[in-house]
Amino acid sequence: MIPKPTILPTRTLSRSRTAAKEPRGRTLFVVLAAAAAALSAAAPIATVPITHLFDIRGDGAVAFALPTDVAVGRDGRIYVVDGGHHRVVAFDQRGRHLFNIGGPGAGDGKFQDPVGVGVDGKGRVYVADTGNHRIQVFDGDGAFEYAIDLVDQGKPVRPIDVAADDNGNVLYVTGNNNHAVMVLQGRQVVNTWGGEGPSNGEFRYPASVIVAPNGFIYVVDVLNTRVQVFDKSGKYIVNTGDWGVLPGQLFRPKGVAVDQRGQIYVSDSYLDVIQVYDRGHRFAHVLGQAGEPYKLIAPGGIAIDEQDRLYVAEVLENKVSVFRLSN
Repeated sequence: MIPKPTILPTRTLSRSRTAAKEPRGRTLFVVLAAAAAALSAAAPIATVPITHLFDIRGDGAVAFALPTDVAVGRDGRIYVVDGGHHRVVAFDQRGRHLFNIGGPGAGDGKFQDPVGVGVDGKGRVYVADTGNHRIQVFDGDGAFEYAIDLVDQGKPVRPIDVAADDNGNVLYVTGNNNHAVMVLQGRQVVNTWGGEGPSNGEFRYPASVIVAPNGFIYVVDVLNTRVQVFDKSGKYIVNTGDWGVLPGQLFRPKGVAVDQRGQIYVSDSYLDVIQVYDRGHRFAHVLGQAGEPYKLIAPGGIAIDEQDRLYVAEVLENKVSVFRLSN
């Protein structure tokens, strides 16, 4: 007898999270949830356990408000985009508060609805200052260095995320309204790839972008429900994941990270899980235990450090959860 497919757990969504921009909409989500409930005697989900270490919720009297992304420097410093407060907050490797960067505004070092953050091997911090249509660059202690205004074909671009190569010489920026990846050297855009569409190499609202240890560029293609992989010139290599709610499929991917072994981790903000794919981009397992996925609350940006610690921005839970990965 062929086992029935397992549908990953889902949760009820508020109206605010099923806005008109979601083309498949609430109706389809309800149908999928009903289908999940109807499948009994389902095959168990392949899971690998993780160990929860601690949570980061913000500093002092002002806790996080919709943290969207997290990055970790080689020195262990943790940088969290606290979008609701228009700032980036820095912590040490134990989660103790160090300092804040930014605050609301349009001047140097200020932000308007920032979404993504990246770091390079020299400790510089790069912030996708979405509402101000620019990338801002800071040193590892939060001192402002410079800003890069983003324009594509004469129109301001809303950056969602930014990733830097090890030396910070090349930046990769995902654009929300131009559906593209922009490549910057120095302060100049030297290449752009993508454009709106469902074909390989095209995007529909790209989000997280990383430069993986293997040198490839991984881009979360949100509404095409996949992660696309490119070489540094923008040549399309392969997709990871496709649309659906079965193990290995994605409903609304948001974050991506690659560990030192080449395994690919993808957060899904609707299914509330993190799925893992092997080096061949095939589904391997879900983070969890004994066939039960570890449930998160709207996971967004994720990061993995050199100590095999996984950092997850749980957007609606207003925290960053820190885990140790199993070898």
